[in-house]
Amino acid sequence: MRWQIIHADPRKYETAYQVLSLSGKLMAAAHLSDAQIQELLSSDTRLTSSQAICVMQACARIKQAKENNEKVFIAGDYDGDGVCSTAIMKATLDAMGIVNGFYIPDRIKEGYGLKPATVKAAAEKGYSLIITVDNGVKAQEALQLARSLKIDTIVTDHHIIEEDVPADILVHPSLMEDAYQYLSGAGVALEISRNLIGNRDDLNAFAGTASITDVMPLWKETRKLVNCALDQLKVGQPRSLAALLQPNSTIDDTAIGFYIGPKLNSVGRMSDTANVNTLPTFLLSRNDRLIADYAAQLQQVNELRKQRALHETETAEKMVAEQAFLLIYDPHFHEGICGQIAGNLADKYKRPALVMAKSGDLVKGSGRSVPGFDLYEFFHDFKGLSAFGGHAQAVGISVPYAEFASFRQQIQNKMAAHAFVYQEPAETAIEVSCDEITFDALADLQRLAPYPHDLMKPFFAVDHPEIIEIRDTAKMVKYRIANASGGFDAVLYKRRNIAALKRPITLIGTLGINRWQGKVTCQMVIEDMQ
Repeated sequence: MRWQIIHADPRKYETAYQVLSLSGKLMAAAHLSDAQIQELLSSDTRLTSSQAICVMQACARIKQAKENNEKVFIAGDYDGDGVCSTAIMKATLDAMGIVNGFYIPDRIKEGYGLKPATVKAAAEKGYSLIITVDNGVKAQEALQLARSLKIDTIVTDHHIIEEDVPADILVHPSLMEDAYQYLSGAGVALEISRNLIGNRDDLNAFAGTASITDVMPLWKETRKLVNCALDQLKVGQPRSLAALLQPNSTIDDTAIGFYIGPKLNSVGRMSDTANVNTLPTFLLSRNDRLIADYAAQLQQVNELRKQRALHETETAEKMVAEQAFLLIYDPHFHEGICGQIAGNLADKYKRPALVMAKSGDLVKGSGRSVPGFDLYEFFHDFKGLSAFGGHAQAVGISVPYAEFASFRQQIQNKMAAHAFVYQEPAETAIEVSCDEITFDALADLQRLAPYPHDLMKPFFAVDHPEIIEIRDTAKMVKYRIANASGGFDAVLYKRRNIAALKRPITLIGTLGINRWQGKVTCQMVIEDMQ
């Protein structure tokens, strides 16, 4: 990785915003505006409730369902955002005394989104209102069927709207006030919930957690939701989410992303091993024994996912050829982890990668890209696709097996004309001295957390660190670095596959306060070393 080490002058920011040097340097290096700084430093976590017309319409229709004793069906999604959305909507309908049911499709057997078969099943069971959560804007066929069956539909979603949505009511951030433009699917569901049953800390926490797992921009109401989730998790609530954290670990947005998110996502990915429809019930449970047992099972499913991804990545690497675009197909790959394998390949070989597996009469897979290559734009005009969606850096594709050879040829032809050449992007790190890394400075830096990922990454660089001790363990190499305040730890995780130098000239990484098993230390998590 190439690094640009920059010197940032913090003095203006230290004076204007009463911050210490690390925070001031980050503000200066990221060229933050006054409005951005004020929002990052704000301690206001009071949530608001959208009064947008679409939200009010949805609430009115749900109230009508209660008055008419209707049965309401929730159509969910299998990722972390989707299961949190489902839990929020179910808890809301339960609190209102509305008879309801929910269903999350099998990722492998059914794929993403509301399907006509699900609409038919809902009709047969007497549901007169369908509410989609974290999906629906692409479910044209299913929504048209619902209309023909006289079933009303409320689509709540946050994904890009590419064509007319034939729903009776559409609730989407683009139709809401500016404060709600960065909501996840769970955030959209929460706005309906808050207007119907008021504030509930557990539902706020689900929406905040989903915002992290779905990598939403951490601004406006979404930022408040994340902070609410962190406040709740720090006191062990909701118990279901808290059970997914590593015991005694620091509770921050990184912990949600590293511990909770992968476990919630693993069930949908490993749908041949676990049933994602059990997740919303777990999230809403208050039974300590059930929570403990289910959390242990989630841990097992996630470990199985990681082991299988590691094994199949090794298999995929043996199939890598000298081609500008990596198309890797194995009929026996696990469809649910093709995206992870593709990401591993793209990271290692610095080429866009699409990993695919056999699924009945289809070949299905996921692609991951590298900086400078737009996967969505590359595939959007391909012929013969059964399904396609995604964005610049990640796509999902299904191709009829009979058309796979033609699909492969289309990739080769278009890539030959594309003339793409990967250029290693330069990351920026802010120069700091070892003596600046103190508890006070790190606590002050944490005032900016959770730090929005759409800004400059908060990497810091220290030159010529004085190393007191090096400890080599199974998972990490830990350097103890001297400074005027008693020293700090610099941790290099072995999963990063970076050579651990005995006398590094420069350490580059993120800074924070680490709390582990009752011990509190200043810590750098090493991103690179030179």
